Amino acid sequence: MAPASRFGAGFRVGLIASTFALAVAPTAVRLFRSWQARAAVTGESMLPVLQPGDWLLVDPLAFRDRPPRAGELVVVPDPREPERVLVKRVRSTLENGRLELAGDAADQSTDSRTFGPVSADDVRGRAWARYWPPDRWGRVR
Repeated sequence: MAPASRFGAGFRVGLIASTFALAVAPTAVRLFRSWQARAAVTGESMLPVLQPGDWLLVDPLAFRDRPPRAGELVVVPDPREPERVLVKRVRSTLENGRLELAGDAADQSTDSRTFGPVSADDVRGRAWARYWPPDRWGRVR
């Protein structure tokens, strides 16, 4: 006969459920806040990584504790039309903390070469995942 456990089955189930919840909770919170700040791709400036019709999840708190880094995908208001948002890659960070943005398809992109560097404070978040169309679902970099 096996020795009796000090903890019952209910305790073990609760422990497993709690551990699972602690592991999943941060991802669920990130998905929720990203859903509130999603963006649609309309042009070809970010080909081949992003295509027209892609819908992206945007983490609005990604740069709460640090500025964007070169290579990251950011969502910013268009300096020429602030109600419109752009998805661009950070090309570099200037000494004054402003960001030079670039499209991956330079010949198709209107970016910092046209409108100049943007303030890091204007960044609305980091694009991190594509959720539409379904056949292109996944992380974006």
